[in-house]
Amino acid sequence: MVKRKSIYTKDVILVMAASFFFMFSTMFVNPLINGYAENLGATSAFAGIIVGIMSIAAMFLRPVAGNLTDKFSKYRLFLIGGILILIGVLGYIFSPSSGWLLLFRLINGTGYVLCTVCMTTWLAFLVPRQHVGEAMGFYGLMNALAMALAPALSINIYQKIGYREALFASVLSALLMIIAIQFVGDHAKPSQVKESEKRAKRSTSRLFKSMSCPLLS
Repeated sequence: MVKRKSIYTKDVILVMAASFFFMFSTMFVNPLINGYAENLGATSAFAGIIVGIMSIAAMFLRPVAGNLTDKFSKYRLFLIGGILILIGVLGYIFSPSSGWLLLFRLINGTGYVLCTVCMTTWLAFLVPRQHVGEAMGFYGLMNALAMALAPALSINIYQKIGYREALFASVLSALLMIIAIQFVGDHAKPSQVKESEKRAKRSTSRLFKSMSCPLLS
């Protein structure tokens, strides 16, 4: 009996860990952002815009991010997205007014889009095609775990130490996300995919030539 080789390589585990920290950082902020905006002087209507602007940005930027993943390595795009998330969350902490909070929310949203698109495609790139469903199941589990823990923790921490101080937990999570991907060996460069496709086409071409030779003779 052939022993099944595990799909959970170092790279896959690191990408899943990064996905947990990414989702934790995002979900930690969401329960706080409305109250924090009002605390900075925003009206209820403007606070609602600040909360929703991230989703609006995501709606328009996802197609662009999807095209970029076909041209650049998943690592590079995810790193840019992670840095934007880090800048956005740090910006929340040091925002002097709700207007600045809106700006950093947009920056955070841009990073969020890049990371979400890269995470799934990067993970799919790292595992054999026949095990993509299994890997995506565990990827979803990591996200669900972060979505369950982060909001509860953020509310409890905020009630004890305040908005700005609580947001440092989101900063830490974003930083851990960036650190985790530094140790991933396979950066999922599109050129690797194109090269494998070229090799497959060459092999197919040679096969058809070898089949046609007897007929021509």
